[in-house]
Amino acid sequence: MADAPTKTNIAQTAKAITAGLSLPAMVAALPQPEATWVLYACVVFAAAGAAATQIPLPANQSGKLWLLYRIINFLALNWKQAANAALLLRGAASSQAELPQAGPGSVVAIPKDDTK
Repeated sequence: MADAPTKTNIAQTAKAITAGLSLPAMVAALPQPEATWVLYACVVFAAAGAAATQIPLPANQSGKLWLLYRIINFLALNWKQAANAALLLRGAASSQAELPQAGPGSVVAIPKDDTK
């Protein structure tokens, strides 16, 4: 029981949580073994968030890549509205490539009037 939490460690952890500090300040206030693990978790979530913004939706949504894609999105906290917005933005970016032929937003060539 050499690694059993002491009352001072528990009190210090509770003080850091209830103080409402920023994440780096809260991690700095934690005892050493816990602070290192919290920083590792933050690195994992940040890396998953960065990867989720760069990895496109797999075409085959039943293979191993789909499972990996879902795990990365889970770790990146890319759920509900965030996931829907990502898919909508990807769809909007691809639809902006061609201009509409008629209706609002269409490109109309207006002939130049040379009469005097």
